Amino acid sequence: MKDGLTRLSALFGACRDRALDLFAPPSCAACAGPRAGKPPFCLTCGEPAPALPWGLDGVPFVAAGVYQSPLAPAIRRFKFEGHSELAPELARLLGARLAYFGLEQALFVPVPLHRARLVERGYNQSALLAQTLARELGARVSPRALERTRATEQQAALHRRARGENVHGAFRVRTAAPRRPVVLVDDVVTTGATARACVDALRQAGSRVVLVAALARTEGKF
Repeated sequence: MKDGLTRLSALFGACRDRALDLFAPPSCAACAGPRAGKPPFCLTCGEPAPALPWGLDGVPFVAAGVYQSPLAPAIRRFKFEGHSELAPELARLLGARLAYFGLEQALFVPVPLHRARLVERGYNQSALLAQTLARELGARVSPRALERTRATEQQAALHRRARGENVHGAFRVRTAAPRRPVVLVDDVVTTGATARACVDALRQAGSRVVLVAALARTEGKF
């Protein structure tokens, strides 16, 4: 029964997306121009450069691509310019990489925003990604499993060492530790400091993190 409902939900989501395309022809996620290429990008912007799987403190890490064009401008539009509607198509780029891991029993947990940042932005981009990924892969999602206990500076403005100090101890599990294997979801991973802090909080609460997933990773080692 549960599997049937999951498939029905995925089918409904796909039909809804196709219906929306009929009334509002899709545009490129990166440049916002007419799209004739492979979703969600146009032929001019091209496709993302693949990112090789990596390890993050013993946890496999998978990204949809490298943080450069066309992923970088698409993520900036999604994250900073209010284009929350990009979440489903961007998430599917990542979902294609995760389909081989057999995550039907997993719980997708997004990296949380501090409540002040959430009010400012209006949505948590990682939570939107996690919701789509869980729906597409037939898994579950817990948008509020993790809590950011204090406001932190934006990681992008800090150098490598300061990033670790900025998020150290900044996360905690809100209630009981998730019993299902956890997939941590973020938008971009650079040094891995934020993901490590979240993984540490989940482990300390007794959860088992089996994968870290992000839309993009910057080039170079963590």
